[in-house]
Amino acid sequence: MAKRILIVDDEPDIVVIMKFTLENHGFEVMTAYDGEDGLSKAKSYKPDLIILDVLMPKMLGDEVAKQVKALPDCSSIPIIFLTNIPGDYLGAHREGIQSDFSAISTTRLYLQKSCSEEELLSAVDNVFTG
Repeated sequence: MAKRILIVDDEPDIVVIMKFTLENHGFEVMTAYDGEDGLSKAKSYKPDLIILDVLMPKMLGDEVAKQVKALPDCSSIPIIFLTNIPGDYLGAHREGIQSDFSAISTTRLYLQKSCSEEELLSAVDNVFTG
């Protein structure tokens, strides 16, 4: 059975590209375009992985993650955070950022929205294979 991935991002172009890439590699993909819809779909869809934008309307990504982790049926779902924070800043502040997200994500992974197809697939593979 195909792994189920929920992409939550308010930028339709990013969502379409990621969905296309992941579906072409055998994943089942559901999408949401704001935090509230993402939380609702996480509850009903129960994905194997959530790819979650940090800054979104209606509910920020960290709040979505906290609420997902508080749900007994969803608490073990890994989360990859998406961001537009420049790569050099992320690199310089990696430990602090990871510790900030470690309380709400078992994966401690984040991707830049401008990531390549290979980077996206590598991050997803890392979640599923360790």
